[in-house]
Amino acid sequence: MALMPVAEALARVLADAEPLAAEAVPLAQAHGRVLAADVAALRTQPPADVSAMDGYAVRAVDVAKAPVKLKLVGEVAAGHPFRGTVGAGEAARIFTGGVLPPGTDTIVIQENTVSEG
Repeated sequence: MALMPVAEALARVLADAEPLAAEAVPLAQAHGRVLAADVAALRTQPPADVSAMDGYAVRAVDVAKAPVKLKLVGEVAAGHPFRGTVGAGEAARIFTGGVLPPGTDTIVIQENTVSEG
């Protein structure tokens, strides 16, 4: 007996298959189920760009060619915005959960840096 091609076998299996009707269930009972429609978040989480690690918030253009020395202009604690901006040749110490300061677009993780002074 010859094996049938996969495409033909799949077509036979799915020929009489129909999607189940959608039903609403409490979230606590939804484990193992599949959504019947797309779900979209009502807000962005987190609401701002935040650091996923401890390090330094910098401009990517400033660190494109390493090694480089940058002037430390401040510190960004978790969940708090930075007062001011980070300009060319500057960096701000940032902790996990810290909001990226204006002017920055990159985090250099602390393990990839050396502090002087």
